[in-house]
Amino acid sequence: MIEKLTDLPDGVLGLRVGGRLTPQDYEEIITPMVDEALRAGGQLRCLIEIDDDFSGLTPPAVVDDVRLGLRTIGSFDGVAVVTDLAWIRTPTQWAAFVVPFPMRVFPKSDRGPAAAWVAALPAGARIEVSLDESTGVVTAEVNEALRIEDFERLAAAVDPWMREHGELSGVVLHVRRVPGWASLGSLIRHIRFVVGHQGKVGRLALATDVPAAEVMTSFADHVLHPQIRAFGYADLQAAQAWAAGS
Repeated sequence: MIEKLTDLPDGVLGLRVGGRLTPQDYEEIITPMVDEALRAGGQLRCLIEIDDDFSGLTPPAVVDDVRLGLRTIGSFDGVAVVTDLAWIRTPTQWAAFVVPFPMRVFPKSDRGPAAAWVAALPAGARIEVSLDESTGVVTAEVNEALRIEDFERLAAAVDPWMREHGELSGVVLHVRRVPGWASLGSLIRHIRFVVGHQGKVGRLALATDVPAAEVMTSFADHVLHPQIRAFGYADLQAAQAWAAGS
């Protein structure tokens, strides 16, 4: 059994599931609903309420679920799962560390807060990237927990420049607070970005008021290729000038 929820905030796609899902559920309800939401808004915010009588998916429905997931995994701003079933709650909590979008599990008594949480999630990238082509300095404004697509956005700004000019003069990270990562997948993508660009960036400036920033940058300066220096959050222009070699 599957039912579309209509009493949710604007922009939130809601489903209530129970019993055992079949390929017919995907063909007639789930896939068309997801496709319609993607055409209308581009990204998905979902609330999935799972009833106590839910018993899983038939084997053919599992195939449909995997196929749909692979096709849409990069299209989610966030997912709230509402259920009291322990065998659903625990694996979902583990999965939240792997998927490239925020996902939380709520008890059925907190369906309202679950809807409010997913509706209030920031949209789009958590990082704003700008490249000063006259100096070869990239400035990245970071304001939320980083996601996989944020590093794709950073790479899209950096890589074309490097292919044409070689080493990038510098990168400035303008960070008000320690942002963290939205998932294990985004942490892995961060590590891949750092390793892939090691030796290709001249200077790295960290403009932040985060405590211990100077200690962290002093340590990193001894183990990484680029020169690294910490600046105050308000000293963005000084950080950019230093990253450019001035």
